[in-house]
Amino acid sequence: MSTTLPYLWMVERTATFEVVLEGTKAGKPLKPEDYDIKALRELLAEVEVLLFPNGRRERPAISYEVKEGSVRNIFRTGVQAVAQTGAVLGLVASSGTIDVLDPRTAKAIEAVQRWAQESDIAFTLRTSLPSSAELRIDRTTLYVRSEATSVEAEVYLYGRVVEAGGKGKPNIHLQVDGQGVFIIDAAEKFLAELTENILYHTMGVRVVGRQNLQTGELEKGTLKMVQLIDYDAQYNEAYLKRLQDKASTWIKDVDLDQYLNDFRGEYGA
Repeated sequence: MSTTLPYLWMVERTATFEVVLEGTKAGKPLKPEDYDIKALRELLAEVEVLLFPNGRRERPAISYEVKEGSVRNIFRTGVQAVAQTGAVLGLVASSGTIDVLDPRTAKAIEAVQRWAQESDIAFTLRTSLPSSAELRIDRTTLYVRSEATSVEAEVYLYGRVVEAGGKGKPNIHLQVDGQGVFIIDAAEKFLAELTENILYHTMGVRVVGRQNLQTGELEKGTLKMVQLIDYDAQYNEAYLKRLQDKASTWIKDVDLDQYLNDFRGEYGA
């Protein structure tokens, strides 16, 4: 019993991550009641990324409260996530750049920088942990990536449709094994013209969106539907035989052992 208690205590510990907004409205200091729900919704999404950039499916709960002191948005979750976020704040504050961050975290801070410039509101990001650095973002700072790290790409995704439709912004939610849920914008006309219900069907989709040049990761909020593809996951022996026959014309003179050795040497396999 004595060996498990310290472990449980560590797991259950929590800390807070805070985003403080400072500015004015109608010539008076900003208060919580001045902060619109649309802006709050956008902030909540980016804070989740800052705390859990890898999008953990079974992450700890994040609780929220707002307090006076301009607008203090306080998020409470596991101490490990808060500590990691605090380390990121310290890295950005000391280096003055977000180029060193992973793409999702850098994009979240870019969003805060954009809000600061558009609304003339100063954002202070900090944690409750001792000696943790603060990061202040306002219209005078420039926390944006110094060069393009993503390009417009066209890709194919295969997965299970877990949601389709929507009133204001129609889309398809595609659950891809090992990669989570991709939300793909789809025109209302496109969805209306479908002849059968695709919900909970395994489908292929052809999409366009932004893709990171270094990691190959798709920026999930940028995807737009191009084509919906029926997907048959069953093994097709005849199709595979045709591919083998087609490939045999150019691999017949290849030394396969040497090819594999060269490949392993080049890519460190």
